[in-house]
Amino acid sequence: MEKIFAITSVGKTEKSLLDLRFGKCENIVIFNATKNQYSIIDNPFKESENSGIKLVELVKKEGVTTIITGEIGPKAGKLIKEKKLQLVLLSEERIKIEEVMNRIKP
Repeated sequence: MEKIFAITSVGKTEKSLLDLRFGKCENIVIFNATKNQYSIIDNPFKESENSGIKLVELVKKEGVTTIITGEIGPKAGKLIKEKKLQLVLLSEERIKIEEVMNRIKP
């Protein structure tokens, strides 16, 4: 089974920093660790209510198995458990997306 990660990002490149907010993050990096490929998508829900719940649904449709972010709300956290997704919370404020990806490569 492929390991596909959703990593919250403040920008649109691998040099961007991790966004510590899940539902309100600027972008999501979809990283397939098995194939060492990634794409970056805008968070279409960052301005809406229940953005975390909507974002969980979106990344699940993308085949994501693990979410990496800084913090998550209780409703989104509950849905992550229901969807059987793994959650990794990082507290490092100044970590680049490429460093996160390097840590999780097989």
